[in-house]
Amino acid sequence: MLNFDGKVVLITGAKSGIGATSAELFIKQGAKVIGVDIGFAPSGYDEIDFEKNPVQVHLDVTDLKQVKEIINIVKERFNRIDVVVNSAGILTTTPILEITEEQWDRVFAINLKGTFFMCQAALKHMIEKKGGCIVNLSSVSGKIGGIMAGADYSASKAAVICLTKSFARAGAVHGIRVNCIAPAAIHTPMLEKYYKDYPEEVLKKSMESKPLKRWGEPIEVASTIVFLASREASYITGECVDVNGGMLMD
Repeated sequence: MLNFDGKVVLITGAKSGIGATSAELFIKQGAKVIGVDIGFAPSGYDEIDFEKNPVQVHLDVTDLKQVKEIINIVKERFNRIDVVVNSAGILTTTPILEITEEQWDRVFAINLKGTFFMCQAALKHMIEKKGGCIVNLSSVSGKIGGIMAGADYSASKAAVICLTKSFARAGAVHGIRVNCIAPAAIHTPMLEKYYKDYPEEVLKKSMESKPLKRWGEPIEVASTIVFLASREASYITGECVDVNGGMLMD
C-alpha cells in the first residue's frame, strides 16, 4: 500500500545505519532516492550519475551552501522533492563533566543545525509545490536525558523535537507534514562504535531494561519513516513517534 512511484526522496546520513536502510526501503516502494552523506566520496556534481538509484552525493549538512546546492540541483533534475529524511547525526557518550565547548558545538552543528538547514531549504521548495513531507531523527535520549548517551547528544535531540513541531506548524497551511522519530538503541554501526568499550554486562543490562528485551534494528525505524512519509499517514504532523521497545511509554 505504501506506494512511492514517481516520488523523489532526499535522505541525509544515507551511507549506513538507519539512513541507508531507509533508502533501500523507499526504493523498494518505487521512489527515486538521493542519498547524501559526508562519508560518500567527494566529486563535482557534473560527475554524479543521477540515473542511479540511489544517487550518492558527498555533502556536509553543516554547510548551508552545500545544502542549498543539493536542494536546487534535485529541483532542477527532477522538478520535485516529495520527501526529506534527516538521518545525519553523531552519537557521543562523553561524561557530562568532560564535554568540551568544541564537542558541544560539533554535536549541535551536525544533529541540530544540519537538520535545520535541510528543513528550511526543503520547506521553501515544498511551499512552491504545495506539498511534501519531512521526517527528522530525534532519540529517546531527547525525551528522558542521556543514560549511556552524552548530555550534548541528548540536548541536541531534544531540540530536534521542538524544531520538528515548529516546522510542522509553518508547513501545515501549505499541506506540508513534518514529523520526527525518537528511537532507543538501534543496532547500527554508529551505536557499535560508541558502545564498543562498554563491558558486556552493561550492554546486556541496557537491552534487558526494555520491555521487549532487545535493541532495535534499522529496518524497524526505516519502516516507521516510510509510513510517516506515505499518504497513509496524511493526517499526522508535528508528531514524535517512539520506536524504543517500550523503554518510554508516553
